[in-house]
Amino acid sequence: MNVQNLGTAFEFKIHIDAGKEDCFYQMVEPGSSLYVAFHVLRGGDNNAGFYMNNPTGQTILPYQWKQHAEFDDGAVIQGGYYALCVDNKPASFQSKLVSLYVASFKRNEWERYIQELSDADMVANNATNMMRNVDNNINEMMRYLENSKQQYTYDSYLSESNRNYVQNWSILQCIVIMISSIVQVVFVRKLFSMNEGGKGYSRPRA
Repeated sequence: MNVQNLGTAFEFKIHIDAGKEDCFYQMVEPGSSLYVAFHVLRGGDNNAGFYMNNPTGQTILPYQWKQHAEFDDGAVIQGGYYALCVDNKPASFQSKLVSLYVASFKRNEWERYIQELSDADMVANNATNMMRNVDNNINEMMRYLENSKQQYTYDSYLSESNRNYVQNWSILQCIVIMISSIVQVVFVRKLFSMNEGGKGYSRPRA
């Protein structure tokens, strides 16, 4: 059995324009586990809408306007393409950068793979037990790792944004100081010119 057929897991980052909505589709086989993690990395108030529909169009994860959302189903009953939709329509002027993580594993294939290894006497009993433990906790491990990764990415973007803000604010302050200095110099020179002109004026005698 090809180990790659046991399931899939991937993460991708999505740029959602202001006032737009995008949906992505993931094929899930019946009996497979399905875990999805949604996280807004940057943009506006760091919130976006997210919801999921099953292959028949029925909503299985209601619409949520927030920074982070998760969906976890240990055994999907209905196979087909599941819709993962990210909505940024309420934000008229602010685009969003979103991280979307999807993991789906075929539990029955895992069991069959373990059985094949056991029948072929390729592993000892402790290795078989280890594989079963991996099977039972695969979603929990993926969830923890992905949440940690998303939080690290979000913190990196936040740090970069704060650094850019401080830099831009410092530049703006320098520009304001320069403009104020120039205005003061021009005003003082003009004031001196007016005083000198006043001294040179004499009234005619009667």
